[in-house]
Amino acid sequence: MPPNTIRKALADTLEDLSKRNFEKFCHELLDRRDEPRIRRNRLEGKNYLDVVDVLVCTFTESKALQVTVETLRQIDCNEDADALVRATNGLQ
Repeated sequence: MPPNTIRKALADTLEDLSKRNFEKFCHELLDRRDEPRIRRNRLEGKNYLDVVDVLVCTFTESKALQVTVETLRQIDCNEDADALVRATNGLQ
């Protein structure tokens, strides 16, 4: 069953990442130069649900989706990015 919210789609995507790719994702988020930036203490030691909360609170739901897709592509998780785009088609 497809997710019914962007937040749920983000959570599903981050949950499916390997531990290594999740760490790379968080590291890449911290390296973003665009504003607003995410501070290290908001991500360190957090699980995927906490990271989704940080993304949505820092950006908006639709901007969090865009940032997540961009970040996934930057860490070469292109299939995950494509799946997220497909899963959220029509939710924006």
